This record gives sequence, structure tokens and C-alpha cells, in this order.
Amino acid sequence: MGLYLRKSSEDSDRQILSIESQESEMTEFAKKEKFKIVRTFSDEASAHKPYNRPDFMAMMQAINDGEIDGILTWKADRIARGMLEGGQVIHLLQNSILKIIQTRYMRFLPEDNMLPLTLEFGTANQYSLDLSKNVKRGNKTKVDKGGFCGLAPCGYLNDTGEKTIYPDPDRFHLVRSIWEMYITGTYSLAQICKYVDKEWGFRTVKRKKSGGTKLSVSSLHKIFTNSFYYGKTINGDNENWGNHQPMVTPREYEEVQSILRREGKNRTQNYDFSFTGSISCGECGSAITAEEKVKYACPVCRKQHSAKNPHNCNRCGHKITEAIITEGNWYIYYRCTKKQGKCTQKYMKEAILESQIMNVLQDLDIDSDFEKWAIEWLKYLNEDNAIVTEHQTKSLQKSFNQSQRRLKSLLDLRLDGDIEKSEFEAKKKELEAERDQFGSQIKELAQNSDQWIEDAEEEFTFVNGISKRLKTGTIKEKKYILSRVGSNLRLKDRQLTLEVKEPYLLIKKVKESKPTSLEPPKSLIDKGLMDDLKSSYPLWLGRRDSNPRMPGPKPGALPLGHAPFCWIITIQLFF
Repeated sequence: MGLYLRKSSEDSDRQILSIESQESEMTEFAKKEKFKIVRTFSDEASAHKPYNRPDFMAMMQAINDGEIDGILTWKADRIARGMLEGGQVIHLLQNSILKIIQTRYMRFLPEDNMLPLTLEFGTANQYSLDLSKNVKRGNKTKVDKGGFCGLAPCGYLNDTGEKTIYPDPDRFHLVRSIWEMYITGTYSLAQICKYVDKEWGFRTVKRKKSGGTKLSVSSLHKIFTNSFYYGKTINGDNENWGNHQPMVTPREYEEVQSILRREGKNRTQNYDFSFTGSISCGECGSAITAEEKVKYACPVCRKQHSAKNPHNCNRCGHKITEAIITEGNWYIYYRCTKKQGKCTQKYMKEAILESQIMNVLQDLDIDSDFEKWAIEWLKYLNEDNAIVTEHQTKSLQKSFNQSQRRLKSLLDLRLDGDIEKSEFEAKKKELEAERDQFGSQIKELAQNSDQWIEDAEEEFTFVNGISKRLKTGTIKEKKYILSRVGSNLRLKDRQLTLEVKEPYLLIKKVKESKPTSLEPPKSLIDKGLMDDLKSSYPLWLGRRDSNPRMPGPKPGALPLGHAPFCWIITIQLFF
């Protein structure tokens, strides 16, 4: 008989399910039932992921080798929580390779019905799945509220009571100094690690099973690429601005990313490229891929090489070192994968491709003054929108109340016996659906009354400085910018074509109109100007027929030829 023990961090009852408690209880049980324990197996990893437990695998091997023919365990879910491993155990039991599975309260034999054991494993598996969903949902909620999931990054500590993150009083200023050192561009990652070890004696936080170690190059790189340090928390696909104290500014973070790219571009590794994944070939329709290449000359015979690893020159035999390779001419080029068949398109250097994208973005880019001015216009126009919303809400509330009264009248008719039950049920269902629709519209109106202005502000913020962000951003940021701005990206004859999405195409049109002034209006627009706007942009007022009024002007409003950017965004997207 083999004794199998397992404790997972998922368990709630730590006392009963601890390794020590299981072993004590089951050893006593084995003596009472006269089971001979030949070997003990113990794991602490979760059983949800298959092949994640070395002692479980050893136990299965011992069963197949005939070393043991039975399993003694606290509960069946200790053995398996996944259907794959659970199925293996059931197979061994059905074929009498495994003679018995004995738990604290149940016994499973080869001649028994396998359904109870299958249900034990299935129930445990579903528990793990539900637990995973609950954890992910809880993490999403926490991130949405500005919280952080997991151990605090270096320089911060977890407040287990308040469930928050706060600066580590012993390390926060030191890690901040490390950022400042690297921003100078005069230290490599390895040099910083060596310096903070010898000069500061820096060690990470000592925890139960980790920490208390020197900073390594990999851990320092992880610090410099963690958005948490400039205020943003990320958990899976969820990200949000955190409520913790940032260590660096977004601008400092971007400077560090730029230095990291320069330092790391020559390392031999698998690359993710900025503009792959969204561009297709304009000739054959295949995807566009990218490769990184290097060219350098042998310092002795000047023969050109392109290998990325140290080697001997095949002409003169001189040793080509990593330093020679690092100082070579590194570049990235894009080309068609040609997976759809023959294609004549040639490669294109990344610098040329990026410059073409920059030309598109420069037509969309706005500065902070323009952003501020446009948002002021939006908020200004939203004052009138609030009046419309108020009238719409009152109208819907009146209809909602009327439906409620009709339902009450219908119930009175039924109680008085004036209508049959079938007629009552049908009419009741109809009135309840009507009432619920009005209630839903009221709720949606309340939630979305200011949503359009928030969406518009987000678009303004996004295009502010977009060209610079493409130039200095991370690979992930560049991909996001390109996918958000353009669609149907095609590369043919070394020329990129794309369709600019709304509202960004409208931004370009507005910029071409060259507004003469960015002075925010001191009044609303007069009726004549509104009539002109209505004829030019019928979508705006066409969706706002319930508008009871349009206000009049004050000096300073822009002429029609320079229609404010926010009007166009509002017209096309948010009304």
C-alpha cells in the first residue's frame, strides 16, 4: 500500500489538510485497518494542472512496476482534480493493476461501480475550475478599483491587513536611485547590479520561500519593464491606474524603455516585432513577417559576415567575438511570408516602414492646447445635452409610472372577476415587458448620459503626441497604436496603405481646415450657425429631435469654416 499525501495552497482548512495532519491521521488509520504502508508519496503542488506533481508521477510508476498495488489517502480529491490524471487512476483500478483505493471514509475496488470515484474526481475538477474563475473575477475587480494582485514589486510591501501596497521604507528610495542611475545611460544592467551589491549591500525582501538575494540582471530588467512603477497595474488582460504611490513618471519609464531597447537589440533572442500581426501582403495576401539581421566586417581581412554568434572568419580564421558582432550594423526588415504561393514582393527596412506610419500619424497628432480646447468645447456642449437627457428621463419615467398604474388596474379587474385568467396573464406579461423596457431605458440613460464625452476625451488624449509615442513606445504600444488607428493594412512595392478609422480620419479633415484660433468659446452658437451645421452634419441634430432649444451666441465663437473638432466627433460617433 502506498500512502499519498497532498496539500495545496487552494485548501481552506489548513489544519486538517496539512501534510503532517494527513500523515498522522492516515498512519493511525492504517494500523487500525491492518494496512501495510510500503512507501509514502507527498506533493504540495496543485492537482488542477496535469503532470505538475513529481511524487504523484512516482506513485503511478510504482503501481505500474508492481511495487505497490493500493493507494491510501485522506480523500479521493487528494489523488486527482483533473480528468486526465483521474482517468489514469480509474483505468489502473478497472484493470486490477491497482487493487484498492482507501480513503478515510470510503473504499474503491476493481469490481465496484466506477461512477462514485468518477464523481469524486469530477467534483474536485469542477471545484478547481470554479475557483479559477472566482480568482480571475476577483482579480479583475481589484484591478478595476486600482488594486494590485500578488506580491508587491521590489521597493514596495504588501499590507496584508488593508490588502494594499505601500512603499518599502528600507528600499523604496534605493530602487528609485537605481532608476535614476539607468536613465543617465552610463550604466549597464550588470554594472548596476554589481554596484548596488558592493556599495549598498542591497538585498530583496526576505520571504518564507524566496527573497533575501542580490539583484540579478534578469530581476533588474523585470523592474525596469514593470508598468507598476509608473502607476499602472496589469493583471492578465486587465489594466488600470493603481492607487499606490508611483516611483517614476511615465516619461521616465519611457526613457528607460528606450535605453533598454538600445542595449538589448543586439542580443540573440526570439523577437516580437512592432508591426507584425496586422499587415498583409498587397500582392498575395499572405501575412507580413519580420527578421532581425546584422552585418559586420572581419577586422583583419574585411570579409562581410552576418552570423549572430561568435565564430572564426572563414577567410582568414580570425576570431569574431561577441563585441565585434554587437558593434555591427543591426537592422530589422519586413517581408511577405509567401505562404499563399509565389510572390514577387521584396523586403522593406523597418525604418522606412515606420516613417510611412509616422507620416499618417502626424496628420492626426494634436498638441496639449488643442486637446484642452476641444475638451472644453465638449463639456460646454454637454451642458445642453444634460438638459436633453433630463427631459428624456422625465418622459421615460412618466411612461414607466403609467405602465405601473395599468398593471395595478389590470390586477383590480382580475380580483373583481371582470377578466379571465388567460386574458389576465397575457395582458400582464405584455404590460410587464413594456414597464421593464422603460425601466431599462431610464437606467441606461442615467449610466450613459456622460459616457459620450468620456469617450471623446479618451480619443483626444490618445491622439495627443501620438507620433512621439510611436517613435519611443514599446513594441506592445506600437502595435496598439497601429491597430487602433488603421485597418486593412497592406504592404506592396515597399509602400504601406491603410484605412484610417473614425474618428481619426475626421481629425485629419479638421486639421486641414486650419482653425484660426484655439480660444474656447464664451457663448453657444446662434440659430443661423446651427442651421448651417445642421445642413452640413444632419446626423447631429437628427439624433436629438427631443432637444427643446438651441442657445444663442456670444463673441468669440469660431466661424463655420473652422467648425470645432469636438462637433465632428460628437456628430459622427457619440450621438
